[in-house]
Formats: sequence, structure tokens, C-alpha cells
Amino acid sequence: MCSKVIRMTTVDVNLVMFLLIIPFSVLPVFTVADPLAISCSNDKGNYPLNSPFESNLKSLLETLPSITSLTGFNFTSVGESQAKVYGQALCRGDVNSSSCQACVEKASHQIFNDCRNYKDAIIWYELCQVYYSFQNMTSMSVYIGKYPQGDSLKKVLLSDPQHFSDVLMYLMTNLSSEAAFSPSKLMFATGAIEFRNETVYGHAQCTRDIIPNECQTCLTAALAELKGCCSSREGGFIVSGNCNMRFELYKYYNTSSYLLTYPSHKGSK
Repeated sequence: MCSKVIRMTTVDVNLVMFLLIIPFSVLPVFTVADPLAISCSNDKGNYPLNSPFESNLKSLLETLPSITSLTGFNFTSVGESQAKVYGQALCRGDVNSSSCQACVEKASHQIFNDCRNYKDAIIWYELCQVYYSFQNMTSMSVYIGKYPQGDSLKKVLLSDPQHFSDVLMYLMTNLSSEAAFSPSKLMFATGAIEFRNETVYGHAQCTRDIIPNECQTCLTAALAELKGCCSSREGGFIVSGNCNMRFELYKYYNTSSYLLTYPSHKGSK
């Protein structure tokens, strides 16, 4: 796995970008594997062990799996004043209720154990993410993450990278707009597009505690990172506090999606 953390500041949206180029050879159907990345924020302070904050955090993380599984997303808080903890969980839009709950449960256990004492942390799996903080994360404009560990396995470079990049950006731009501005999609959109003899599959998703314009802002930043890292490769994955996107040359999600046609330039054959 090749992993990279991006430090960014945006307007009205909490955003840290972790760039993940992940080699998948088979379709993982609703399984909870190892986390993609985890960030325990060093500069947000620590909580004392056995404190009211820790008690509220435990309560929040125990509650998130069941309340998130009902709709695939939940944002809640536990406690008052200095001991108040905010929590957010998101499952990928095609994941069923039981798999969503299993993923959030595993993520909640791991983030509590791996980020013990930290007052702000986020963990990403392929199927879900869990985020907790002493602050309301929907109102934060900067999030500083931790460089995840990983080796240097990278996906194969494609031939004709410029044309592939154009096709990929066309797909992901359309999916970003659909995720942000189509209410029936619940801020999750999937789609595909043909590139020569291949089909490129992708998705874009936002957490549902932000407004459409904030979703669009987050996905626009993610798209820029996706183009920079992966537009000449066979796949790529961008995750953040409020949005994520991914593409592959195989169908990795379990839902129907429409096939886009890349517009031909006038006069081209």
C-alpha cells in the first residue's frame, strides 16, 4: 500500500485528505478487513484515563454501530461541557445494515484502543469510517492528520495517461455533482465509463451532516488530489473527514450504476 496524508484548509468544510493507492485484485463483498488509515491527532490535546470524557467516549462508540446501521450515517454527541464528545460514523452507500454495523463496531473498538488518551481521532475502512472529537467536527475548517504507515506497492501505470485522465475526471466530476446535489442519492453516487477496452468504475460520497455546497467543496478538493496521484494508474482512493471517492477498473461496489459516455471532440473520428 502506498499512503500519503494531505494537509489542507477549506472554507466551511472540515477536510484532511489521505491519499491511498490500494492494490485490490478481487471484489471484497461486505467484509471488514484492516483499516485504510487512522489518525490520532497530536495537537488537539489528551484526556485523562478514567475521566468523564473517556466514559462519554466509550458510551458514544458503543452507540454508534447500531444507530448508524439504520441509515448508513449518524452524527451524535454524549455528555456536557468539557466532557462532551462528538461522534460521526459513515458507511459506504451500497453497504447493507448488518455489514455497516459490523464495520462501525470494528472501527469503534480499534480507534478507542489505538487512539487512547487522544481527544480527536478518525479511522477509515473500505466500508466505513468513524470520527470522534471534543469539538463539533462539522464546524471545523482545518483537520491535521497523521501520516499512516504503509509500503510502496503501487498500481500499474496506464498507457495514454492524458486521455485516461480526461475520461476519469469526466466520470468523477459527474459523480461529485450527483452526490452533492441529488437528494435521493443520500450523498452517494456510483457510475462507470468506458476507456478503450476497459470499464472504469467509481463512486463519490459525503457525510450527511454537511450541506450540498460543502459536499461539492470537499469532493472538488478530493478530485484534485485524485488527479494528482492516480490519473495514470489503475485505481485510487481518497478519504477525508467529510467525503471520499474511489475508482477501479473493476466493479467494487454492490449496486447498479449508469454508464457515462465520454464526449467526443468535434471532428474526431
